[in-house]
Amino acid sequence: MTTRPLHSLRAFATLATCGVLAAVAAFAAVFAAGCKGDDVTIEASGGTGTEVTGVTVTGHGEAHVAPDTGYFEVGVQVTAATVEAARDRAATLATAVIASIKQNGVDSKDVQTTNLNIQPQYDYSKNSSAPTITGYIVTNTVTVTVRKLDTFSKLIDDATRAGGNDARVQNVRFGVEDTAKAAEEARKAAMADARTKAEQLAKLGGVSLGKPRSIAETQGATPVYPAGIPGVARDSAGSTPVETGTNTVTVDVTVRWAIE
Repeated sequence: MTTRPLHSLRAFATLATCGVLAAVAAFAAVFAAGCKGDDVTIEASGGTGTEVTGVTVTGHGEAHVAPDTGYFEVGVQVTAATVEAARDRAATLATAVIASIKQNGVDSKDVQTTNLNIQPQYDYSKNSSAPTITGYIVTNTVTVTVRKLDTFSKLIDDATRAGGNDARVQNVRFGVEDTAKAAEEARKAAMADARTKAEQLAKLGGVSLGKPRSIAETQGATPVYPAGIPGVARDSAGSTPVETGTNTVTVDVTVRWAIE
């Protein structure tokens, strides 16, 4: 049996103690770094645990509002034997259509060309041979933003009259440009809906709700059922009937309440 000198044993004990302390310090550093990471949130639960606690629900709110803006696409589609002939006629008619729109009070910034297309017209009737070109089609379309809805029908009627048999109208729709007031109403309804659900869940779980810990919101606006506004498309017999309908502004909130 070999006997170590006393000073050697003391040195060994000191090294062992330092190693243990270093290991503990390293573990503590790693643990602290993990707790402070960007993707980790740790909350005490009544001082007895570290799990995240709370009641998370989604609330929905709606507000129905009459549209304040209308949109439609109007233009001409001309077919002729040559590209030049089709383009010339389309240009003349499109100019007349745009002029009628502006004469009815629509500002230039609310009239935008959204389609200008020139393509050949083919005859596919002869199955045994390749299709032949019989003419050319020129399409010129503008999108119109209407801010005075009581002029909507007259705008369409006068524009199609200017375009004659080559006039085309499509994509009539209505919207709400200023949704702030409607969104506020829908937001209140969404939060009330979320609280009602959370309180019911808390009661069923035998706990009490604390303050909200997080709130997230999403918004949307969608058209719903038709409900015409008096004065639109009813001012004269024979005008194009237009129903503006009603738009719905929706707000959804996801709320997490603390548990007390």
